[in-house]
Amino acid sequence: MFSLEGKKAFITGGTSGIGRAVAERFIKAGAEVVIVGRREEGVSIAKDIGATFYQADVTQEEKLIAALQHAEQQLGKLDILINNAGLDNNGPLIEEQDLTELRRCFSLNFDAMYALFIHGPKHMSDGGSIVVTSSVAGGFVDLPTYSQYSASKAALTSLVRSAALELAPRSIRVNAICPGSIESEMLPADHPEIPLVEVLCPLSRIGTPDDVVGLYHFLVADESRYITGQKIAVDGGVSAGISLGVMTAIETSLST
Repeated sequence: MFSLEGKKAFITGGTSGIGRAVAERFIKAGAEVVIVGRREEGVSIAKDIGATFYQADVTQEEKLIAALQHAEQQLGKLDILINNAGLDNNGPLIEEQDLTELRRCFSLNFDAMYALFIHGPKHMSDGGSIVVTSSVAGGFVDLPTYSQYSASKAALTSLVRSAALELAPRSIRVNAICPGSIESEMLPADHPEIPLVEVLCPLSRIGTPDDVVGLYHFLVADESRYITGQKIAVDGGVSAGISLGVMTAIETSLST
């Protein structure tokens, strides 16, 4: 059940965090994996987990094309694309921000993903699966000071639905996973977002990569072959509504 034996996978942002955890999970399930990232230590990371590494900045279209070509040369036609590269971004209120930072955020969180939809399917077998890492901030829950990040992820989630419709004739499925706050290099232990999430989240904690990899595995496996065009939150219940932690904080504030 949920075997990935013989599957060929291409994972951007695969050298750390969710991307690396997904690569490890796929390899254990029998897939052959190429991970793509900017860091030179990707070679040793790939060796450690049994993957192949290709160094590339996926915001540069020609580098992305070369990475896809390399993956097909190494593995053959791909069955799985995981569009995981991205950056976190929060800052001041909208009226205090500038378009330079907006463009930087969209460059990786949306433009690079769009480019992968342009070029990736050419290197895929029919019946494959594409999964993008969006965010719970991309259409489920919005927060003040996250406007640029939320807008880029919401655009990405919309793109997933369009791509799902267009790739359906080839039986290539496209879905978005929308994590909440997940432990990573972008969210270290001292990050100010963590205590906020511990109150907002009904499960009272941030997530770990191990909390989300199972959904990636399911969505690329043949058992999910009738699921496409979906956005699925993995957020500890944040998008379900107001947590007991928030209600308690409000009640405490009102009573003082």
